[in-house]
Amino acid sequence: MKFTFDSNKDAINMGKHGLSLADATLVFDAPNKVTLQSPQKGEARLMDIAMVELAGVVLVLVYLMRQPDEVRAISLRRASKQERTLYAKNYH
Repeated sequence: MKFTFDSNKDAINMGKHGLSLADATLVFDAPNKVTLQSPQKGEARLMDIAMVELAGVVLVLVYLMRQPDEVRAISLRRASKQERTLYAKNYH
């Protein structure tokens, strides 16, 4: 699987959330993730929520699937309280 992201968007994400889009695989590859549809701006976005053991927190990755083997990361951030609750209902 190939992971891509816009470098300007990565800089914005780092400033806003303190996380690099280069770390998207931590959530995408998590065996315990919850995947939801997150349509926005006419795009078929997906949102994964997962506990990332390395960081010890629940993170959210928003992305697009481009072609069968490309993941385009849009946002990586800590999960909100509502997202953590949703995750807990599915895995605890």
